[in-house]
Amino acid sequence: MHYIYSAIAILCLTTTAFAKGISLDAVYMDKNSSEYQKLFFARFNNYAQMGAQFIDSDIVYSAWRSGKEIVYIKESGINNTIVVCSIATRKKNPLYTFKGTVISARTSTNGRYIAVKYFTNQKIPHPALFIIDSTNGNVKPFQTSSAGTDFSFSDDGNNFYYKKNNCIVAYRCDSSLEKAFLCSSDAPQWDEICTIIFNSNQLFVSGSSGNYSVYIKQKLWNKIGNAVTPMEIFSDSFAIYYTGGYPGNYTVNRYSVKTQKHETLLQQSLNPCLQVSHNHAIFLKNAFIMMYDSINGKLFTTTVESDEAIISPNGFYVASTIYNRLFIIPYATVVTINPKAGRYLATLQELYRDVVNKKYLHTSPYTRTYIQQKQTAIASLLTLF
Repeated sequence: MHYIYSAIAILCLTTTAFAKGISLDAVYMDKNSSEYQKLFFARFNNYAQMGAQFIDSDIVYSAWRSGKEIVYIKESGINNTIVVCSIATRKKNPLYTFKGTVISARTSTNGRYIAVKYFTNQKIPHPALFIIDSTNGNVKPFQTSSAGTDFSFSDDGNNFYYKKNNCIVAYRCDSSLEKAFLCSSDAPQWDEICTIIFNSNQLFVSGSSGNYSVYIKQKLWNKIGNAVTPMEIFSDSFAIYYTGGYPGNYTVNRYSVKTQKHETLLQQSLNPCLQVSHNHAIFLKNAFIMMYDSINGKLFTTTVESDEAIISPNGFYVASTIYNRLFIIPYATVVTINPKAGRYLATLQELYRDVVNKKYLHTSPYTRTYIQQKQTAIASLLTLF
């Protein structure tokens, strides 16, 4: 678990105070207590009742390679292994192992390339960056000086963009040719961390320390808002999605490309973990999965908890990481309100009621606030039954 604690500690100082894919109970409660363990096992029992397919443990990153395969990074001590797993057969194919602490990662839209930024395992750690071709295991390292997420892929997945000195450079993955794509003299803003994001629209992101300006390329660069992290900025054919706000009150925002209007899809979330796939934005309200259907313009909630969730490209599955364990759940199961979920929610409510008044279990001055927000979310969901 050195990824969550050491990497986030460094990132809070150098890039952003925002953390993805982390169990909030582990932050705010004594993990050695029986109360924590009861919540832990209650969640896994709920996943078992849903028929969730267990993939692997000690996960620090996961993404869909296709509708049939998922790629993830498994941590074991100082070693990190990139693995491709078939959903149908559960066959795992380890691609590459490297030493260090993962900072962030991205997978190309075609599923072929995975980019990873990490801190090296040296006396004085420094950031390193590489991409790997998942079809043959070839690894290409790149020069980097920042610990931020200043890299991305093109829409077709064949170009890799990364910050190099005062330019964002485009590297052609199939030919190894590279050229300057956007330099500071032509950019609307230039900070420690800059990146280009391609998801139906061309976006430029620049900033540091949890405050990133987001621009869309139209005739000129047009600023649309401020985001917390470059890792949670996406677009589809209709809109731009990004995470904003501040600790304890993160928001998920949507900017319509057509109308140029903003709307807030989520408020007062502790860790929204925004993802966009298959015309759906998927995010967390105090660990409960919520979705926004961009085609029909509908927002709906679920009774399924997660630390990070991603919809498969074909829309059939949801990959959910909880307590650093990766599961695959049918999409239909996630969005269906199962009567058994009511009993599960009632159990959670009782367990949190037990914890809120036991101050010796609290590991943060904000523990009580966290639990109260969690109880409010559960009480709202219980009204569905």
